[in-house]
Amino acid sequence: MRPRTRPSFTRLAAATLAVALLPALPLAAQSATPAGDPGLGRLLAEIERLAPSSGGTVGVGAVHIETGRAVWFNEDERFPMASTYKVPIAVQLLSWVDRGEISLADMVELEPGDIHPGSGTISNLFDDPGVALSLRNLLELMLLISDNSATDLTLTAAGGPDAVNARMAELRVEGLSVNRPTSVLIGDYSGVETPEDGRISLSQFRDRAEGVSASERDAAREAFSTDARDTSTPRAMAHLLAMTWAGKALGSKNTEVFKDIMLRVQTGTGRIKGVLPPGTPVGHKTGTIGGTTNDVGYIYLPDGAGHVITVVFVKDSERPVPAREGAIAQISRAIYDYFLFNPGAPPAAAAQRANPRYGVWKLRSDAPAPSLNVMTYEPWGDGGMKITVESTNARGGESKWSYDTMFDGEFQPVTGREGVETAVEVVDEFTNRITSRRDGRVTQVIINVLSADGNRIDNEYRSTDADGNERVSHAVYERIGG
Repeated sequence: MRPRTRPSFTRLAAATLAVALLPALPLAAQSATPAGDPGLGRLLAEIERLAPSSGGTVGVGAVHIETGRAVWFNEDERFPMASTYKVPIAVQLLSWVDRGEISLADMVELEPGDIHPGSGTISNLFDDPGVALSLRNLLELMLLISDNSATDLTLTAAGGPDAVNARMAELRVEGLSVNRPTSVLIGDYSGVETPEDGRISLSQFRDRAEGVSASERDAAREAFSTDARDTSTPRAMAHLLAMTWAGKALGSKNTEVFKDIMLRVQTGTGRIKGVLPPGTPVGHKTGTIGGTTNDVGYIYLPDGAGHVITVVFVKDSERPVPAREGAIAQISRAIYDYFLFNPGAPPAAAAQRANPRYGVWKLRSDAPAPSLNVMTYEPWGDGGMKITVESTNARGGESKWSYDTMFDGEFQPVTGREGVETAVEVVDEFTNRITSRRDGRVTQVIINVLSADGNRIDNEYRSTDADGNERVSHAVYERIGG
């Protein structure tokens, strides 16, 4: 298991109000008023009308996955995530499963210091030593019933807060941070002093809680309401959910694991699900602490109308939780109705092919069958590209690897090649420079040249070995699709 790590801090962002029409997932970093979907303005006005019924400050992000259309409300303001912070923890854990660092079958033995306060089955049923659960068990307990003891064990297995935040940075999720185990978070809210690593038994926590005066507790709660730790903007959470849905945060297998568990969550039936038509599938995660009540996830629309990423945060409310849940439910129903009756159309193929390299390319080769090398270039992000290479050698051995780029010269990890990173930058309208490095050392530079008719790519490879010796080779790829 990985050691627990020290927390880091982020600052609050200013609140804004916006509507956006987005070209593709993941979400763009800035909002723009749509010219072709004025109905989104009416949806925004309805959200603004419903928000005061929560009794607090509301933040909303709703993105129609299939068309990229979005509506935002206070999208760049920070909100306490409460238990919705278990979503980025789950993504980081499954990322390590993807990389082979850990397995969901790994067993974790529970100790008295692992039984923490808050919602959950572990603290109720497994108070005695000698119990071991798999990481899959802990992941499901964390998400399905929001078990806090399972969460802290999962956070440790995922490498701690610093590892979660590093993964968020890799995914370019800005405005979200995970900083504390749940036991520390609840302790800070309650005025209970807890160890930084969160290891405190349930009995110890209760004993210390009894010694906290009413004035100390009130002061702690007031400080908690302005604490930037363990907070997210609606935009950041929606971005993370978009990346995960699109298979850009996790491999295909663990993307489906994540979606499946989210669909089976048992908490918060009065929130996003609250007034949707009975039986509407919703994959989501709830969060509640003090004046905060949240729900985030995916609404599955009927009749092929698509899916909507839905993030509704409420903070600083003094109204009862059911009143806050009612506001979340009504806002979610407005989002559901709008995108159900206005599903729109996916972006035109021509717009998706703004980069003439998009398509499927096959290496021109005289090598005997089954030798094969195919590159797929497809849209990624707001103007970026995902590159996937699949090859079969003459003996039938198969390999596959991929990476994403915004053509900004920034190095990105290569999935399928451990320790390898790649950066792409534009030289001119026909030429890209692709730089690869392994373990920090540049190993290859590719000059990638598109032909004037857009049907051929010529690659010049300049490879350098550990001794500094350079080898130059060439290859030609021909368009076979797209």
